[in-house]
Formats: sequence, C-alpha cells, structure tokens
Amino acid sequence: MSGRGVLRKLFYKKQHNKDERATEIGMPTNVKQHIHVSKNSETGMLEGLPSSWLRLINTQITPAEQNENPDAAIQAVKFHMYTIKKEKAQDEPFKPFVTEEAITEEDLEIEKLLDKKNAHQSQDSDLSIGQSSEEDVAPNDNFSQRQTMPATPTKHSMKKKDAMMDLTAVVQDLTLIGDESEESPILRKKEMMNAALTDEEVYEELKRICNKDDPYVRFERIKQLGAGASGVVFIAIDSKDNSRVAIKDIDLTKQSKKDLILNEINVLKGFHHKNLVNFLDAFLSYDHLWVAMELLDGGSLTDVVTEVVMKEGQIAAVCRETLQAIAFLHSKGTIHRDIKSDNVLLGMDGTVKVTDFGFCANIVGDEKRQTMVGTPYWMAPEVVTRKQYGKKVDVWSLGIMAIEMIEGEPPYMKETPLRALYLIAAVGRPKIPRWESLSPDFQDFLDKCLHVDVDLRATADELLAHPFLECAMELKTLTPLIKAAQRILHKSYD
Repeated sequence: MSGRGVLRKLFYKKQHNKDERATEIGMPTNVKQHIHVSKNSETGMLEGLPSSWLRLINTQITPAEQNENPDAAIQAVKFHMYTIKKEKAQDEPFKPFVTEEAITEEDLEIEKLLDKKNAHQSQDSDLSIGQSSEEDVAPNDNFSQRQTMPATPTKHSMKKKDAMMDLTAVVQDLTLIGDESEESPILRKKEMMNAALTDEEVYEELKRICNKDDPYVRFERIKQLGAGASGVVFIAIDSKDNSRVAIKDIDLTKQSKKDLILNEINVLKGFHHKNLVNFLDAFLSYDHLWVAMELLDGGSLTDVVTEVVMKEGQIAAVCRETLQAIAFLHSKGTIHRDIKSDNVLLGMDGTVKVTDFGFCANIVGDEKRQTMVGTPYWMAPEVVTRKQYGKKVDVWSLGIMAIEMIEGEPPYMKETPLRALYLIAAVGRPKIPRWESLSPDFQDFLDKCLHVDVDLRATADELLAHPFLECAMELKTLTPLIKAAQRILHKSYD
C-alpha cells in the first residue's frame, strides 16, 4: 500500500472512532468550566485573563493594587467591558426600568462575557467588545510594561505553583454547547414562548394606545435640543393649552427592537409622580412616534452643582425631592439605577424631578459626561461586585449625588471609568474632603446612604424620615442658583 493510502486509512479510522465516541456521549449541556485567574506573588500582577483585559488593567491599576485587591480588579474590568459591550449594542430610545429579575439576567451575561473571551482567545482582537480608546493606547506606565506569565501553565510556571495564589472562578461555559442552532430543545422552546411581537403587531398596538391627534398639526416646534440614533428631541408648544413640552420624535424604521419601545410607553403611562419627569402622551404618524414629556426649563442639577455652591438646606431640599421619586419607584418594584445630578431636572421655580430613565439624557447636561461610555462614578460597590444587588443601589447613588452637591463632582471623577470601578470595589465608601465642615445631621445622613454593607444602608423611606431633611429650605431658593448657572453656561430653554 502506498504511503498516501496508509495515511488515508489511518485518518479514516481516527475519524470513525471520533464519530462513534461523540454518538455515545452526546452533546454536553450545562457545562461548567474552571477559568483560572491568578496573581503572581512575585510581581503582584494578575494572570489568566484575556490579553486585552490584562493590558487595560495593567495601564490603570498598579501591581501593588492588583496584589492587595485582586478580586476588585477582576470585577472592575469584567463590569467595565460588559458596560462597553452593552452601550455599543444599545439602540433603544428609552432606558428600560430595572427589576431584580433583570439584574439576575445581567449577572449571567457578565459571567458569560469572561468565559467567551477566554474561549475565543485566538480571536481576541475581534472580541474586545469595541475597544475603547483607553484599550487602544499602548501601555506607557512603568508597571504596565512588565509581562505577565502565560495563562496556560508551562514547565517554568508549574515550578512556581506554590508561589501563586489561585483565584479560580467558576463560570457558566455556554460556548461549549455550540451555536444557538444546537441549543437544547427546552431552551429554544422558552425563547419561542417569550418571542417578541412582530413589527406589524407593534404598530397595531401603538395605534391603539396612542393619541389620535396628528402631532404635526397639534405641536409647533420651537427649538431642537438634541439628536441621536434613537431620535430627535425638541421643545414644542401644545396648541391645546399653549403649554411647552419636550418631545422625542422616534423614527421607528431605525429601531431594531420596536417591541421594547411599546413596553416602555406602557410602563411610563403608569408611572406618574410629582417628582418624576412625567409622560404626557404619545402620537403615531406613519413611521414616526412622538413621545411628549414634561419640560423643565431650569436644566439639570449638574449645571448647578458644577457652577455654584449650595447651602445644606438647599441640598436637603433636593435630596428630599429625589428620595420621594426613588421611594415611589421602589414601591412599584423598580430600580432607577442611574441616580445622579445629570438625571435630576429643575424647574425655574425650583421644582425637582428625576428624569424618565433615558428620555431626557440628551436634552441637558454636559456633553462630555453624557457621552462617556460606562460612567461608573455613582455606582454602589455591589453593582460592580454583584453582591446583594437590589433597590438600595439608588440610595448609595443619592449619597454620591449629595457629595456632588458638596464638592461639585462625584468621587473619582478625574479617574478613568475602569480605575473608578476598581476604587469603588476596593475602597468602598469614598472620602469626603469637606467632611468636617458638615453638620452632624448631614454627616449621619451620608453615613446611612453610604454603608458598604447593604443590610446597614438605609431604605429610601427611612431616609425620608431623617432629621437632616428637616433643615430643607424652600424650593424657590434654588431659582437664583439655576439662573446663575444658566448665565455662566449660556444656556436657555426659551
């Protein structure tokens, strides 16, 4: 037999045995894979993560910090990369309400992200989730130029096994199951049960719930405030009562998830409160959906905190109004998850309202703050570490917003998002530079907002009864601050 024939025979035999074995064992399901993330005790640096993640960590988190808080560094980069992936994929015109069920789903997505990166290490550059500019920059710090040891043990690294601290993480390995088409019938059945509405069904439902007036006739456009992938936002005059409203004009032909838009409108219609920027009405004209919301002409709280100094009584008033909105949402089983000065809007009379979770995000505020990917500065430690994650994240964020009103910006604002995430996870409660100048009641209020232990942190309802809020000044005292900020920033909503 020729050499080629022998090779063909051997190859056929191997392939035959492989097929037989696969038939007997079957496709693996619900597989768990151990991903070894370790730190080198000699250098203090992490190993075993995807190379692009290690580059990012090593440029922003020192070896000493990695050595002292390795878990915080891992959690920070994992959450940071997930946030970038999520924001780049997001094209919805509304930011969905968050429930504790949604958080559980998010936890699984975050864990799968690390597993996917390791499973496709050979395609690392393609799977770096739209690397941010910070990832594209070559490391230039002294500590970042050191090379970490390879993730796969070599003879050399095995000799140093005793010098390594194993930080093994067990994650769900869904990549071993195969493509979506090879998932188990049970999973496919669940997906079919929860299938999204067709575009035709969405349009029919929108026609049913929307106001029948022609928006192009009813509203007079006054001033455009912003534009993005999800639509155009402008101020308009409602001819029915001559009131000024904010309108988002959404081109439905450009929306890939029309059913989510329908869900959000149904939710917004049921959430009315004096401290929320309330939904007014929706109008459908061919492929354009006009969503009318309350207009607050005082701009965002960000403009005030960055330009003028607030008195404790004014801070107490803003905290009280914001807490009333948070307590209302929590009573409905929802979490805002994005409490910060950018999302608190003011009326010229001092009215304080929390925005409707994304609708007004591109109307007001500093463009740099709004466009920054994955701004983590207001996040509670448990958001990053995924422990005891629930409604009290909003209370922590309120505490950080109170620091904004004291200092003019949140802690770590000058840090990169990844480093800020690391510091939140590693340090926990941030330092407040002007702590000694605060009243005892204000200090106690902040203590109760910023407990790292979620069980010890107050609820929104508990904080509404806190003595600090008794010093709240009248809301109209905010008007001079709003006017001063508008003059400085040359902003007007006329």
